[in-house]
Amino acid sequence: MKKYLFLLLTAASASASAGPYVGLEYGSTKTNTDHSTIFPAGETGSNSYNAQSLSPNDSTDNFVGIIGYRVDNLGLELSYKKFDFNDSKSQLLSSNITQEVERESEVDLDAKQFVIKPVFFYPINEQVQLKAGLGLTYTKYKFSSSAYTETDNDTTDTESFTDHYYGGSENKDVWGAVVSFGAEYMVTPKIGLGASASYQKDSEADSTAFMLSSAYYF
Repeated sequence: MKKYLFLLLTAASASASAGPYVGLEYGSTKTNTDHSTIFPAGETGSNSYNAQSLSPNDSTDNFVGIIGYRVDNLGLELSYKKFDFNDSKSQLLSSNITQEVERESEVDLDAKQFVIKPVFFYPINEQVQLKAGLGLTYTKYKFSSSAYTETDNDTTDTESFTDHYYGGSENKDVWGAVVSFGAEYMVTPKIGLGASASYQKDSEADSTAFMLSSAYYF
């Protein structure tokens, strides 16, 4: 009888410490990629411009939405974030009192990332807990590039765009891995505020993120 009572109490305790949670993060993500576009040299009117090589390595601020389920000190999270990076260069081709001519080149990287990640919670005390995770990422990348000549006419206050060059666009869907570490302070038994750092890598890019986080435990 005592054995069954002990098992019943254990099951009740386990179910009391299990439940879903949702989270929202905001911070900065820095991405590095080997993807680049070489814009050829050329001429426009009486002006010539040099070749340019651009790569969309940049930092951007973004939000991350999280849903998870926790059982004691173990959890499983699903998250989603979207980030955009670009690089651009401008070459001054000519300038006088009435007009200015520039060659504009730009590359863009748009990404939508889905993450599935087991996490481990390590309580320091009743209000502070550490959190570590290791999981998989599925990222949909879209690379695009273009260039054009822009003429600003100060006399007529107009702009014109000529000599367009389209580097095309490329879509890639790739799997990768992510590792994260963070700390959380429980403001109430259900609401936590914290900070985290993560590193993600796949065949197209690698990124480092530093985020402020909030979570609600049901």
